[in-house]
Amino acid sequence: MKKTIKFLCFAFIFSLVLGNILPGNRSYAFTEEEESYFQEARTALQVLLQEQPVMALVYLTDRYSVRSTPDAGGAEIISVPSGQQVLIQDVVLTQQYEPWVQVQLYSQDVEYTGYVERRFLACSDERFLDWEMLYGMNPADMLLTVEEGRGAANGVSQFPESYRGALEALAASHPNWIFVRQDTNLDWATVVANEIVGERSLIPASFPAYMQNGLFSKSWAYASEDTLKFYLDPRNWLTETGIFQFEQLTYNASYQTQEGVQNFLNGSFMQGNLPDEGVTYASIFQKAGVALKVSPIHLACRVYQEQGKNGGSPLISGTYPGYEGYYNYFNIGASGSTDEQVFVSGLQKAKENGWNSARASLTGGAEFISKSYILRGQDTLYLQKFDVDGSYDGLYWHQYMQNICAPSSEGSNIRKLYAEAGALDNQFVFRIPVYNNMPETPCPKPVQSFDIVLTPPAGYSDPNVYLDGVAYGADVKNGNYVITAPDGNARTAIMYQYNESGVPTGMNVWLLDYDKTAYRATEVPELRDLLTYHGFSIRITGRSGIRYKTGIAVENRQKLLGSGIQGYTLKEYGTLIMNNANRDAYPMVLGGQKVSKGVSYGTDGNGQHVDTIYEKVDGRYRYTAVFVGLPVEQYKTEFAFRGYMTLTGNGQDITLYGPVVAKSIYDLSRQLLDMGLYPEGSETFNFLQQLVNDADAQGQSAAQN
Repeated sequence: MKKTIKFLCFAFIFSLVLGNILPGNRSYAFTEEEESYFQEARTALQVLLQEQPVMALVYLTDRYSVRSTPDAGGAEIISVPSGQQVLIQDVVLTQQYEPWVQVQLYSQDVEYTGYVERRFLACSDERFLDWEMLYGMNPADMLLTVEEGRGAANGVSQFPESYRGALEALAASHPNWIFVRQDTNLDWATVVANEIVGERSLIPASFPAYMQNGLFSKSWAYASEDTLKFYLDPRNWLTETGIFQFEQLTYNASYQTQEGVQNFLNGSFMQGNLPDEGVTYASIFQKAGVALKVSPIHLACRVYQEQGKNGGSPLISGTYPGYEGYYNYFNIGASGSTDEQVFVSGLQKAKENGWNSARASLTGGAEFISKSYILRGQDTLYLQKFDVDGSYDGLYWHQYMQNICAPSSEGSNIRKLYAEAGALDNQFVFRIPVYNNMPETPCPKPVQSFDIVLTPPAGYSDPNVYLDGVAYGADVKNGNYVITAPDGNARTAIMYQYNESGVPTGMNVWLLDYDKTAYRATEVPELRDLLTYHGFSIRITGRSGIRYKTGIAVENRQKLLGSGIQGYTLKEYGTLIMNNANRDAYPMVLGGQKVSKGVSYGTDGNGQHVDTIYEKVDGRYRYTAVFVGLPVEQYKTEFAFRGYMTLTGNGQDITLYGPVVAKSIYDLSRQLLDMGLYPEGSETFNFLQQLVNDADAQGQSAAQN
């Protein structure tokens, strides 16, 4: 029977079956043979739909109105964006022989059922496509009727300009491929802000430091924002290998074969039989894929991604203490910042689901992926990582994996298998997200960074981090402080802790190393609280002045004068002094402009060795600097003080700085008087009061002039 006859017959049978919802039905006289053919088509469709869910995507339109009846005049059930996933329930034709598809869909957890014109649906399910061809429903022919301006059937013209060049190149090489714009209607910056939250986006700790935002565990690191943007931006993956992270994960028997799965598994721990069972891993993946109508290649690649080539994880050993006999091949529910947390959470999930054998874990995990992700809108590798589909469960949090590299890695493996099977010219459907307010060009892969990432100890909240003594404002991300150095020359980073009164109470030290691409920061616990603040006093004998006291642990000093700490020994320490008003323009560092220093250990300006200790209190040596000879007009001038220490070793000198504290002799005198430490009329009281009186008198005189 010719295709045109089949097409007309098919139209009639559905007019008969659904005549009550089709306007203006016509009557035709058909032979028994033709009526038998009609019933055959109807029965075949229902058998197929009962055997497997058939998914499709709305495309070739910005938004589509799903109708209550299969005609343009039907009431709107819901308006859905391009890329909306639907499940096919039935197919009917109008009097004009236009096919409409009855679909079921979900939007924001609400179920809808209605009708969509077939020409606005992209489907890669081979069995459904074969059914259409067999009964005269060639979708390629019908797609030619799409209204002018809607775009070509491959969907490329529906994408923003920044997508099209790469997609056009793919379409030229693969004419059967269909590209569906998934219109997320989400703002790009909002998606980035949500995907960077907490531990949602991780990368292997082996990645360069400039791609990281601090360690999450010994094996994983938080992705930097620029790294996240690179992996999140779909435009970076519109290549021969990258595109398969957007493939719909539908089962297609012609090229998703057990032989292909076995070829992929060869050379891995899954190349043979399951533990203690006479069946191969490949056969289990194939059987699960066929039963669930999910790509068995996807299932095999997912386990390979989770367990690696050698598969040595306790999650699949069956011997982990307390969880003997349980397996979790897909790492479902396995999370945490330590190995123990990951193993226990994953095996607890296995126990809850009764995955008490390798076979149970593989089939149960495959069913979990199918029901919890693929059939719930997250039907691509990309969407299983980045939850930007609003069909179910909200946004962002319902993500299968934390590893942002997983979609591209798995997609590359899948593409390789298809190439080996000679299947790359099949009709694949790729669902590719588009966001609002995206950058004009694809986000680049980070290549070099001067970012320094530090994890502050508890209680540290100063937004400044000091690199070689100079303050830099820090951004707080995932509990870490991120500072951008001006170049790759910084050697030390220090954070200071303060009490509620703003008095410095601690310091933490990191040594920095720049490897031509990124900084590595190594915290040095032995240098914690290396230089401590011990207050001011006023010198009232000899030449009066303001004294600043810095402390160093006796134990640390001995180590630094002996074997050293982290390969460094003591060269010099002392105190820096400068007019506090100058700090805005000049850094307060050793050798800096408008900075004076006093040496307490080392070599002074005359080449003489100096080692002066003021006092020893609570296991710390204190050394001082006294600023003397101030004229009365500078009594109210604030002067800044900070301790410093220069260490030498590892082929270089480094200088560590204590916190900066500023005080005027006038304010210090008033503070001491207000504390009531000295009896009124005593020599010390009178000395301090005279300093205050002289400063006030000087101020009044200056005001009068």
